Amino acid sequence: MEKIRIITDSASDLSASTREDLTILPLAIRFGDTEYLDGVTISHHEFYEKLIESDTLPTTSLVSPAAFEETYARSVADGETVIAITISGRLSGTYQSATIAAEDFAGKVFVIDSYNATIGEGILVKYALLLKDQGLSAKEIVGILEASKEQIHTLGVLDTLEYLKKGRRHRISRRRHGDQAGRCRIGR
Repeated sequence: MEKIRIITDSASDLSASTREDLTILPLAIRFGDTEYLDGVTISHHEFYEKLIESDTLPTTSLVSPAAFEETYARSVADGETVIAITISGRLSGTYQSATIAAEDFAGKVFVIDSYNATIGEGILVKYALLLKDQGLSAKEIVGILEASKEQIHTLGVLDTLEYLKKGRRHRISRRRHGDQAGRCRIGR
């Protein structure tokens, strides 16, 4: 039976301790001058505490091609075929990093842009693990994930528009309307 390793990034919001065959590579999060590794040197709880306390929004950095390459090399050396599922390429350069690193592992590493983040990305990763557990090959899993990923839609509900204001992600006119109504539609 083919040995398969699933690799994802910490934007999937999955716990590293969930599976032996799952590797989660951390994105870097910077609050001011201090950098943390998501899920490694800062927990989700600590992140949200700092978010509330900070006057500025944090910034994030993608997982580097070198981090992917090192993880791919270790997995392939262990006889595993790799399926890497990343945060949307529209949100981060992590997908590009994963793809660049995979160039030296043709046929042994497959990279999938989840077209999502957080729970949407996590759903795709969990689906990959389920398909693996059902005995499907890496190529079969990749085909199914590629066909399924566009059917995953994530909807978020915000308690406050404060962080959109800080990040300048929302027009002022809509912000005012959203604040008065206590809610605001975000997205398409």
